[in-house]
Amino acid sequence: MLHQEMQKILQDLQKVQAKPAVSIFVKTHRTFPDNEKDPIALKNQLKAAEDCLKKKHGAEITQQVMRKIHQELDDFRPNYNLDTLAIFASPEQAHVLRFPFDTVERVVINDQFAVRDILKSLSSAVHYYALVITREKGRLIEAIDDRVIHEFNPEDTDLLENLPYGAFPVVTDSLATTSAAERSINEDKYLKEFLNHIDKNLQAVLGRRNLPVILIGDKRNIGFYKEICDQPNVIIATVDNVTYLDNGDAQHIVNSIQPALQHYQQQRQLQARQNMQSLYGTPRIRTDLQEIYRAALEGNTATLYVRQGHTLPGQLAPEQQSVILNDAGDTEPRTNDVIDDLIELVRKNSGQVMFLDQTMMEGHDPLVLATRY
Repeated sequence: MLHQEMQKILQDLQKVQAKPAVSIFVKTHRTFPDNEKDPIALKNQLKAAEDCLKKKHGAEITQQVMRKIHQELDDFRPNYNLDTLAIFASPEQAHVLRFPFDTVERVVINDQFAVRDILKSLSSAVHYYALVITREKGRLIEAIDDRVIHEFNPEDTDLLENLPYGAFPVVTDSLATTSAAERSINEDKYLKEFLNHIDKNLQAVLGRRNLPVILIGDKRNIGFYKEICDQPNVIIATVDNVTYLDNGDAQHIVNSIQPALQHYQQQRQLQARQNMQSLYGTPRIRTDLQEIYRAALEGNTATLYVRQGHTLPGQLAPEQQSVILNDAGDTEPRTNDVIDDLIELVRKNSGQVMFLDQTMMEGHDPLVLATRY
């Protein structure tokens, strides 16, 4: 599932009010033999959820929720697992999602699904393709931050008809109409032709799933590829010091490009800070919490800049158009996070949210809104 699709599903789930709303998180494993334990871990968490539901909501409601869950789990296959299996269920619906990152294994029963922490993680993550090019092969890996989601392969049957040069990995057999002797004489020409085949396949994938690309190979191949590729602007980084490009494990490739990805993330944050600072002194900047909320209610939100880790316990009061924060003397303190509520409201009105680390927000308020006008 795509990062954007996952975010959309989670944002929709965040709006659901249900009695009960059950969220179940199970740690899972990607490979054999570790993933043989996953069905047992899932069974244990489902039993814990069922027992808790019976205590809180009785047998009838429990049966309705568990029926929905088991219907969704009918096709559960451990060999498709990532790092976390998440189940969100109510008497009316159930959703099963696989996440390429770790979460705390738990069961949460409330009147809303426990998706906010996950949305925060996804909001600051980079979802991308790692394109590996050598003289012999072109590989394509989908990843989020330092976690592999999928390496494209001949089993991607839903994609095959759209790939002009067959399934990934693309191999030099694509140039089988030319002899080895001819290729050796015109090495640069045929290498560029082979790289063009890889690029045409990539363009087909980008047409369905448009993500930034990290290009991996030796300096010569990277240089040739950038000459012939159709969309050089999608390349956010190049890496020329990775080993075992042809046959190395996909996770090894992703691990090896993390310094380049971190540099890209830092540059992205620097650009966001510059964009924010350029608006200081203009009427488009809001730093007062109440003013930020009123602008969000009006839909006047371009970008909300949030210092990572910043929270404010309290609640939004739409009727009064104000934010009510916890008071130290509250006998019944509100545990809801106002920052999460504001983020949700900004996104609902098509605004962007940018998380900046503490050093990037130094000298600025932890919450800054750039308005549309």
